[in-house]
Amino acid sequence: MGDRQMDRNGPTADAQGYQGTPPPGAGAHGPAREQSPYAVPPGYGQHGAPAPAPKKANPKLRKRLIIAGSIVAGLLVLLVVGGFFGYKQLSEKYNPKLQVEDYLQAVVDGDIEGAMDMVTAYDEMGYYQAQDYSLMTNEIYSKAANRISGFEITDVEASGIFAEVTADVKQGDKTTSVTFDLTSAGDAALFFEKWELTSPLNETEIAYRVDAGASELAVNGVGIDTFEESKYFAVFPGDYTFNTPTGSDYIGYSGEEKVSVEVRTGDEIGEPVDVTYRAELTDAAREEIKAQTKAHLAACVKATELQPQGCPNKADGEDPKNFRNIKWSMTKEPTYESIEGSPASPFPLTAKNGQFTLEAEEKQGDSWGPIKGTVELYSMPAMVDVQPDKINIAFGD
Repeated sequence: MGDRQMDRNGPTADAQGYQGTPPPGAGAHGPAREQSPYAVPPGYGQHGAPAPAPKKANPKLRKRLIIAGSIVAGLLVLLVVGGFFGYKQLSEKYNPKLQVEDYLQAVVDGDIEGAMDMVTAYDEMGYYQAQDYSLMTNEIYSKAANRISGFEITDVEASGIFAEVTADVKQGDKTTSVTFDLTSAGDAALFFEKWELTSPLNETEIAYRVDAGASELAVNGVGIDTFEESKYFAVFPGDYTFNTPTGSDYIGYSGEEKVSVEVRTGDEIGEPVDVTYRAELTDAAREEIKAQTKAHLAACVKATELQPQGCPNKADGEDPKNFRNIKWSMTKEPTYESIEGSPASPFPLTAKNGQFTLEAEEKQGDSWGPIKGTVELYSMPAMVDVQPDKINIAFGD
């Protein structure tokens, strides 16, 4: 065997050939490069075909985008403007000035019940228990003359949870400056205070006094409930007519009472206004008293006693045992100078200047003889008790 010839281009293969992978650098041009996943596909680039031109924008899509943008911009403007006006509206709605304006406007319109509903004090501070507001109804107040006719807000001050609103209130030819107090009732609409009116217009008290027996009480032509003796009513500014109460056949009331109530400021303490109806005797009552007196005297002259009980025809100072066959007559009827008194309680009356004649037999020793004399009536007292449907008279001795 001769020596093996070496190949100039690489190791000599043995009988098994090359083992493993070719060594680095094997091959005529070296190992092949791996293709980049981002490589431009063959046929494009400098040495390939030219790149395609970019696509033109769709005109319809462009128009839609412009419209959408305009809508969004418009909505933003509306939100800003709406927010401004919404804030403005809420700030006015929850302004203490508006609360007072609504309150006074209700009073001007005659809606006194609505005005009272706006005032917290009436419900929560017990004003209803302390005063009687039964005259403060729309029906009565709307018929009052010279009511509040207008107003103008002149000042608004708010600090924390308290506020004061001042208004010029007009009644007739007079204008009065009135300050109203308000208190916060908590937050409203996140950023605003909710205000409640705590000091309304000052009411004036009317002390209404009526004697027993009155019925069908009325103010401004509107009937109200009857009551015992007296009651204090609260009223707002205006002119009120207290109509004459209805009495009975024997008890009456005369004349209508007119009351003028003016606007008062917070520091003015008004005295109650008196309205008093005293019971009076009617003409029918006077005639009834005269009739009962006459009937009483008629019964007295029928008496057969020398000193009849409860009668003015008496022979005082004489012994009744010494007289018989007694006969009385009235030669001069007593009269009342006047019949006046309050039916509210029993009152005295006195009849005067009467004259009676006595005819009888008088015992003179052991025999009886006729006599005739006169008894002068200087006064005949009586107590008169007048009830709505009857009159009772108690005649004195």
